[in-house]
Amino acid sequence: MRQTGKRKCIYIALLLTMTLPLAGCWDTTEPERMVYVHGLGIDYKDQQYTVYLQILNPRLLAKSEVASGASGTKVEVGRASGKTIDDAIFKLYKSSQRRIFWGHLSFVLFTEEALKAEGIQATTDLLDRYRETRYRLWMYATNEPLLDVLTAVPIMEMSTALSRLSDPLATYEQSSFVKPIDMRELFILLNEPPYEANIPYINLIKENIWKTEKKSHPVIQIKGIASIKNKKLQKVIKNQNIYGLRWMTKDMEREALNLSANGFSDVSLLINKVKVKIKPIVKQSNIQFAISIKADAVLRENPKDKSLKKIMQVAEQTIKQQVKETYLHGVESNIDIYRLSEMLYRKNVQAWKNAEQNGKVPLTEDSIQKLDVQLHLIHGEKNRKRSTIK
Repeated sequence: MRQTGKRKCIYIALLLTMTLPLAGCWDTTEPERMVYVHGLGIDYKDQQYTVYLQILNPRLLAKSEVASGASGTKVEVGRASGKTIDDAIFKLYKSSQRRIFWGHLSFVLFTEEALKAEGIQATTDLLDRYRETRYRLWMYATNEPLLDVLTAVPIMEMSTALSRLSDPLATYEQSSFVKPIDMRELFILLNEPPYEANIPYINLIKENIWKTEKKSHPVIQIKGIASIKNKKLQKVIKNQNIYGLRWMTKDMEREALNLSANGFSDVSLLINKVKVKIKPIVKQSNIQFAISIKADAVLRENPKDKSLKKIMQVAEQTIKQQVKETYLHGVESNIDIYRLSEMLYRKNVQAWKNAEQNGKVPLTEDSIQKLDVQLHLIHGEKNRKRSTIK
C-alpha cells in the first residue's frame, strides 16, 4: 500500500512538472512594446517602390486620455524604397525600434504612378499572403504627396484612427457620393466581368474650409474615382463627371439632390433607399439594357412653396440626366462604369460569351434602351411639405 502511494505521488509530481511550461505565453510581445501600422502608402518612381507606413500613437486612443487633453505626437510616418514592396518594408524593419504589428492596418493609399506600374497587384498579393493583415482594408488613390496625406489629422484633434481614410463608412452614411471599397470587394470586381473596379480618388484641401482660432486645417476629401483595369490605372474621373454613379449604387445610404432647372435652383431633396434593377435585352447580336431606379425622397428646401408634383417631376428628370451623362462619359473613356457587362454575364451567360470583347460587352450611346426613375416623396423633415413661413 505504501509503495502504491509513493507511485501516485511520483506521477502527480511529474504531471505538475510537465504543466509548468504551459503556465504562461512565453513567446508573446507586450502590446505597449509594439509599433502599430495604421495606414500604408505606395508610390513608384525610377523603377522603385516607395513605401510609407503610418504609425499611430496608441496612448491617444483611450477616451479618458483624449478627453483630458492628452498631448503628444498623434501620427508618425516611416518611408523606405526598394525594388519590390517587400524589399522596402524590410528596410523599414531595420530602422524600426520595436516590432511592427500589421493587424491594425486599416487602409492602403496608392499614387497614380504606383497604379500605372501595376502596384495594386503587387500590394494586394503581398497583403493577401501575410497572416496579420485582413481583407477589410480600404483602397484609395491620389496624386497628392503621400507624406502630406498620411500626416493630415482629423478635425478637433481626433485620433487618426477616426480619419476619413480609416473609417469611411462614418461619412458615407451621411453623404453617399463615392462608395468606399475594401480589398475583398476589389478582388471580386477585378475577377468578374467587366474585370474593372473603381476606387475612391482623394485629394488634400488646404484652403480655409476648416479653421481653428489659430490656423486653417488641411482635410481629406473625395475628388472622384480611379478606374482600374488589367491590374493598372485606366483613368481618373473627377466628381463633376460621376454625379449619376451614386444613383446606380445599390448600397447608397443618402445623398442630396440639388435641382438645377430654371425656377427650381432653390429646391433641394434628400434621396435614400435607392433600388436599382438592370435588365439585359438581347435581340440576336444587339444587346441593350433597361434600367429602373426607385428611391424615397425627403424635401429639404422649398422656401418659395413650389408645387410638390412639379418638384418630383424635375427631380426625376435631373436623376435621369445625371445617370445618362455619367454613362456617356464612361463610354467615351471605354469604361463600363455601371458594370452592365456583369448583369448580362449573370442573367444570360451565353449572350455574354457571344458579345464579350476582353471580358466586357461593347457599349455605345444607345446601349441603354430605357431609363425609368420613380421617386416617392415620403415627407419634408418633421412631416412638413409646405414652406415654414407663409
